[in-house]
Amino acid sequence: MPDFKNMNEMRASINLYFDNALTNVDQQNLLNRVDSDSACHKIFNQEKNIRDFIKNNVTRPAVSPDLIQNIKNNIKVV
Repeated sequence: MPDFKNMNEMRASINLYFDNALTNVDQQNLLNRVDSDSACHKIFNQEKNIRDFIKNNVTRPAVSPDLIQNIKNNIKVV
């Protein structure tokens, strides 16, 4: 995949990388491109920083045990 024809494809590949949705070969190709292309490097770092910020600063609401049990009770076993 990382044969970029435009910036949108580059961004899509970077997002797939961070979502662990690229093959090992595509991951390595993307990382090689990030190392050699300053525009790709910049986009890669921006996406990494955004994801790190969200991971470290956005808290998920707690789920009550009653809600979990209610969901389990409503799951039908086929």
